[in-house]
Amino acid sequence: MAMIMRRFVVLAMLSLLLSAGERSIRIEFPNGGEVLARGSRVAVQWRTLGIEGSLAILLFKGGEQHAVIAASVPDSGQFQWTVAASLPVDGRYRLRICSLRDLRINDFSDRDFTIK
Repeated sequence: MAMIMRRFVVLAMLSLLLSAGERSIRIEFPNGGEVLARGSRVAVQWRTLGIEGSLAILLFKGGEQHAVIAASVPDSGQFQWTVAASLPVDGRYRLRICSLRDLRINDFSDRDFTIK
C-alpha cells in the first residue's frame, strides 16, 4: 500500500510540474480566411495558458512585419482593433501575438486573411 501511495504522489507531482511549465498563446480571430474591411472595428481574440504580463499584437503582410497593432495590451483575451483605412488591400495578412516577458511564447494566424 505504501508503494502505491508513493507512486501516486510522484505521478501527481510530475503532473503538476509539467502543467506548470506549459505556456502558450492561441489566436482565435482572425485566424485565417476572414475578410476585414478597412476602417472597421474588429475584436482580435486569443487564448493563453500560463502567461503573465502584457502581450504585443503585430500585423504581418506577405511574411514580413507590416505594423504594430498594439505594443502592449493586458492578457484579457480580446482587443478592439480599428483596421486602418490606409492599409493596402491584400489577401496575405496574418497576426502575431507574443508575450512581452518571453518573445518565444507567441502565435501566428494559422492562415492568411484579407483586408479590403
